[in-house]
Amino acid sequence: MQILRKYIFVVLPLVLLATGSTFAAPQTGSDVPLLVETEWVEGNLGSSRLLLVDFGRSYQDYLGGHIPGAVFLDCKVVWDTVDGLNGMLPPEDSVVQVFREVGIDSEGTVVIYDAAAGLWASRLFWALEYFGHGDVHILNGGWNSWQQQGNRVHRGAEKKPRGTFTPKIRPDLLATKEWLLQNFDDQNTVVVDARSKKEYTGKDARSKRGGHIPGSVNIDWVLNITGDESKTFLSDIELAEMYDSLDVTKDREAVTLCQTGVRASHSYFVLRLLGYPKVRMYDGSWEEWGNASETPIQAGE
Repeated sequence: MQILRKYIFVVLPLVLLATGSTFAAPQTGSDVPLLVETEWVEGNLGSSRLLLVDFGRSYQDYLGGHIPGAVFLDCKVVWDTVDGLNGMLPPEDSVVQVFREVGIDSEGTVVIYDAAAGLWASRLFWALEYFGHGDVHILNGGWNSWQQQGNRVHRGAEKKPRGTFTPKIRPDLLATKEWLLQNFDDQNTVVVDARSKKEYTGKDARSKRGGHIPGSVNIDWVLNITGDESKTFLSDIELAEMYDSLDVTKDREAVTLCQTGVRASHSYFVLRLLGYPKVRMYDGSWEEWGNASETPIQAGE
């Protein structure tokens, strides 16, 4: 699927490919592309439907300058220590309460940006989709691109009316350790490991055991973005060729993982961007898998 990326100020339709599967991929509740450009945001500032979320930066950085109308959201809202496991999604009630406090509605268009090449924005993107929001997007290049292009900046805090977000959990977007063990031998499932090569081979072990899930494919998340200062996403064609060449194809259910579910969220977003109909993110990731005693692990290439 080709995602529209024209420099425009109006919204154009996003056409999804029919997959022939009964799996219901998340659908956007508007015609806005999943990945929007700075020009689109500039042209839609002030829209009552649009909520911009500044995510992954510090509150002091936010106060020092952000996109006009953007609200601040701390990364720990969707990435914290839960039951001794680092980087997990906190309980539904606490997350939804904060979503409402910053002004997130069930029907509004949410555009997320960060200053980390979409890394943190992707984590919030996955969390919102998992909680059932159907109209979530990421700003390509995030805060860095916004500044580099000389767009308007607002300083100080901003507050929106309390939101009305109502969760509708999507368990089909989450992979657990138990789910992976049950589907370990399923040839229709492919695990995409978004960690570095050294982590994948076990040379850089960040849990009790190093290595990777046998049969998983290593695609370092940094390969999803350009190598220049813009740190924007590669084109759809480039991304599709990379994933297809490693047998991560649309007819298989893809599961992304990393160490604590952030880089994995970036890869989750890329697969969603490319129109993959069946994508899950393993929230426990290697933090859980590498510290467990019963999980199969392979070291080396």
